[in-house]
Amino acid sequence: MRVLHQILLLAVGGLASACTPFAHAPQPREVLDERSGATLIIAERPIVLARTRSDVAANARDYLTLVGLQEDRSGRFTTWLIAHRWSTVDPRIAADRGVGAGRLRIIADDREVLLSPAAPAPPLLERGDLLFGPTTARTQSYAFPIDVPTLHYLAGAQILSANFPDDALPIPYGIWQDGRSALMALVTEAEAPARPPDPARAPPPAR
Repeated sequence: MRVLHQILLLAVGGLASACTPFAHAPQPREVLDERSGATLIIAERPIVLARTRSDVAANARDYLTLVGLQEDRSGRFTTWLIAHRWSTVDPRIAADRGVGAGRLRIIADDREVLLSPAAPAPPLLERGDLLFGPTTARTQSYAFPIDVPTLHYLAGAQILSANFPDDALPIPYGIWQDGRSALMALVTEAEAPARPPDPARAPPPAR
């Protein structure tokens, strides 16, 4: 009877864990970027999307690593989505396909999010060692400014895919390694950028 009771407790506990997928999500990490003096608050795990490249090799894939983060410069917060585009396709047999200006289209459930990379790229993009940058030489990295509500929507989406509108290869990227729970943990604690004061609501000058 005691064994049956323990089994029931384990089953109930497992069901509760399954109903709260973000309850034990890895918390974001804070890193001081000594080059810029800014504090980077980075999702503990990236979202990795992939597309098969059976047109050039049996097990070859193109990958897209997405990393959410906030940059804290003395209390001024900027939210970023970093994208690393890389591939296991042998460059000797694959044509170098560009993606134009680097615009990124993300399809999250029934919503399309179109992002344009920051130009010029922010200095933090050079810190690939902190931002899950692949070690392969064929990597293109982009920094997309994004707001917290949009990043929150992406983290909570059930279906997620992406592509570059200017890519010569129209095949989309789909989820390969799911880091949405880590992204959700980041945006749950994210700081919204301070809004400038509204002149219409400013107090009247003292007389």
